[in-house]
Amino acid sequence: MNDILDIKEENLDKNGNNGNKNAEKNEKKSKKDKIITSLAITAGVFGVLAVGFGVGYAIVQTQALEYKDNLENIYESNFYSLLDNVNNLDNKLSKTLNSSASDFQRKTLLEASKNASEAEIAVASLPLNPADIHETVKMVNQISGYTSTLSEKLVEGTLSQEDYQMLQEIYQSVNQLKISLNEFARKLNAGYSIIDGSISKNYEASDFAISLSTFKDNDITYPSMIYDGPFSDSVVNSEIKGLHGERIKKSEAQTRLQKFFKNASSVEYESETTGRFDTYNFRVFNSENEILFVQVSQIGGYILTISGAGENGKSSTSIEDAREIALNFAVDNGIESPQIVWSDSIDNDVYFNITPTQNGIILYPDLVKVKVNLTSGTVVGYDSTSYFTNHTQRNLSRGDIKYSQVSGKIPSNFELLQNRLALVPLDYNREVVCIEVEATENGSRYYFYFNDIDGKLENVLKVIETDNGNLLM
Repeated sequence: MNDILDIKEENLDKNGNNGNKNAEKNEKKSKKDKIITSLAITAGVFGVLAVGFGVGYAIVQTQALEYKDNLENIYESNFYSLLDNVNNLDNKLSKTLNSSASDFQRKTLLEASKNASEAEIAVASLPLNPADIHETVKMVNQISGYTSTLSEKLVEGTLSQEDYQMLQEIYQSVNQLKISLNEFARKLNAGYSIIDGSISKNYEASDFAISLSTFKDNDITYPSMIYDGPFSDSVVNSEIKGLHGERIKKSEAQTRLQKFFKNASSVEYESETTGRFDTYNFRVFNSENEILFVQVSQIGGYILTISGAGENGKSSTSIEDAREIALNFAVDNGIESPQIVWSDSIDNDVYFNITPTQNGIILYPDLVKVKVNLTSGTVVGYDSTSYFTNHTQRNLSRGDIKYSQVSGKIPSNFELLQNRLALVPLDYNREVVCIEVEATENGSRYYFYFNDIDGKLENVLKVIETDNGNLLM
């Protein structure tokens, strides 16, 4: 086409019109070149933008997967807590049924009551419709109340034949629940996702709820005569003692986290959780390349949990500095008079158990757990749910028992290390001030707890060393 135009323009030029036509030709050509250039630039810009959008989308997708993995880990932790407590509940009920010693039965019933109570907290923390788990929540709360009631009965008497029959029915129900949970645990080990399985369609029960349908199916024989008094539904709706303040907005919680984490590069809102605690859930990205999942209570704006992985590398934080970091973090989050009562190190992280104190007495029911990464010096793990559930000003009465009176009750082959006063949770309804005595025997460490009123031995814990840290059992 350009060749034809050139031929015509050449002929016109021969006829004497070449001056004007050449000018028009040059003007048209210039406009044409500008249009072509503009189109080329525009196409290039769109190409760059397309690449940019692609990279941005990939980054968003990567972050979303990280969020999902962290939340999945939290749900799995809640599930395994439920599994452990149901397994222990099954074990304690079995021991009760196969023993005739009242003192031993009372001990196992109190432990069963505690396991049932903790199972209720764990199941309520899973992404399940409350309607789907109503029967299970009611069941474990009734078991907690009933076993506690039977333990009190054993103080001055024995169990009746009707009590044994009822405990047998409870045991059968718990045993079926245990089997169901252990089957589901095998699915988790094979790669099942709780989050993916909890997504329901068309308001139908989710895959996760269906997988755990034995919580409410009729093939479990729920005891029909379990004591249905103040230990049942009232336990579900019991007041959280340690959480105070006004209900805050999501934006307020986000601002608090930005001030709380000095090295935070960004704080991003993710979701809300309703249940025993109503929370705002955030992702905190810090300058140490750590990503933390943080839950903030809607009442009062306190940090309830932190879940994250710390940096791997050379430790730049000493154990003593880590202790100060943990204690300061607890104080800033509203923990009163905190004291470190236990610590342990695993790889590049150090773990602290912190409790408040009252009149010099350690309050174990109000325990706070903190994990500090020694590379970054950051709190990457935290759990204050027990504190905000239980903490209150207590009327603690002291007895006349002296350390010298109880230390003599420990076998002579033990080396006694230290002692202190502690409020110890022995079951759902009973908190007892005890003298805690730390001792060692043949390389093993033990903690003995003697009632401060009558000197009775209430509990013994042994430190079990594992590859994943030390455990108290």
